[in-house]
Amino acid sequence: MPHHSSRGPSGLVPSWLRSLTLSSFALGGLLAAPAQAAGKEEPPAVATLLEVTLEDGELTARIQWTDQEEDLPESTKLVSYDGKNSPNAGVEVTPKAGEISLVKVFGALDKPWETGWAQRLVLEDAKGQVLATQPYDVGLDCEDDKECGLTVSPGIQADGDAAHVSGELDDVLTKLEEQFGKGEYDLVEEVSKQAPHLRDEVTVYAHRLFPVRPLFGPCTCSWQPSRTRSPSVTQPISFAYPGRSLYGWNGVGAKHTLSATALNTVFPATLNQTVSGSSRLTLRLSCSRWVYISWWDLVIHRPGGPVIVPFPRPFTLPCASPCQARFDHMARVTGRTTISGVATAREQGTWSVNGGSSIVNQLITQNNQFDADGVYTTYSNTSGYNTVSTTGRVTVSAFSSMASAITTNGYAQAIHGGLSCPSIPALPGLTITDLGTTQGTTHLNSLNSSLQDFAANFP
Repeated sequence: MPHHSSRGPSGLVPSWLRSLTLSSFALGGLLAAPAQAAGKEEPPAVATLLEVTLEDGELTARIQWTDQEEDLPESTKLVSYDGKNSPNAGVEVTPKAGEISLVKVFGALDKPWETGWAQRLVLEDAKGQVLATQPYDVGLDCEDDKECGLTVSPGIQADGDAAHVSGELDDVLTKLEEQFGKGEYDLVEEVSKQAPHLRDEVTVYAHRLFPVRPLFGPCTCSWQPSRTRSPSVTQPISFAYPGRSLYGWNGVGAKHTLSATALNTVFPATLNQTVSGSSRLTLRLSCSRWVYISWWDLVIHRPGGPVIVPFPRPFTLPCASPCQARFDHMARVTGRTTISGVATAREQGTWSVNGGSSIVNQLITQNNQFDADGVYTTYSNTSGYNTVSTTGRVTVSAFSSMASAITTNGYAQAIHGGLSCPSIPALPGLTITDLGTTQGTTHLNSLNSSLQDFAANFP
């Protein structure tokens, strides 16, 4: 249920809440800053990691470079960090203005079953400054119940090795817990019956849970983060007409940029484009007893050659946390619109918790900008989630000349889960985060700092 008090357990406003720079304080623990100036226009992001995939058996990233050649560093390095936060591979990359670089990071996918299934890519310049980052999850792609290859997908930023799941698997696991109640069931088999295409994912999920699920023990809970981004892949936008053009991209998630430009040529076509997206973070308490485990060996085909790896197949007994967990939510949503000549630009960003009314809701047009943040606290025996939604639009009419319209945006969101319950084994707190921006490297660093400041208040 929502918690509307601005006071912490001791009756004082928590230090982490006070540290947020907010222009307004709405009684009830609901905070949001109104539109505010964010300083002078900064250059666009030097680089954007458009996607991370597996191609020819190797980790592959696509990097979009800014078309402002003077902003590019002479050299960069794309580094992969394993689940233990240790660099496991890296490759030098030469930036090329306005182009997309396809980069293979050889050796990144060595032994994820030992070093952790949750990894991340970091693009750095020669001085070590972070230009872009992308968490990714390593998974399985199995031909049958004997042999599998590896796969990768965008991941979740978290401060621990919690078992990340897709929003779809999270839904199936929730249904199974409700269906079986206090009855025992084969986790892998039942998920496979409900959704056969999730068999590979639940196999990895069981492997990640194994270290924290004691057999014949008491009800044990763990944090289960998931993330849903729409659109789930970057959607490039590019139209060119004589004397005018429309350029940008939509996604992944609540991130986008659009730029419409008309020179001194009148052309019978209006440039008019709208983009929208959402990013949802969910943190759930997954509680169960593992009754017993069978094991089976899988042959994993990886870049270093095939290897046999044992995977657990647990028979689980659902249980419910007897205590409520505290979920602290935070978000920061930004936007900027710029026009010249006869043109229009519009940007809207909202943030809500558990599907409730908007805590942050900003709308700007023409030459304007906003930078708004908020915090919220809920309590639940099961889960909490929050959602950032954004929409941008630019228009340049067919009869406009020497006109332009630009919109960019950014967001950061986080959830910290904390559970203090003497009835079950101790569960350390967990913070999960997500962010995206098209407003430049300086802005990316600022969003990262906001997330780090939030997480630092939960030792």
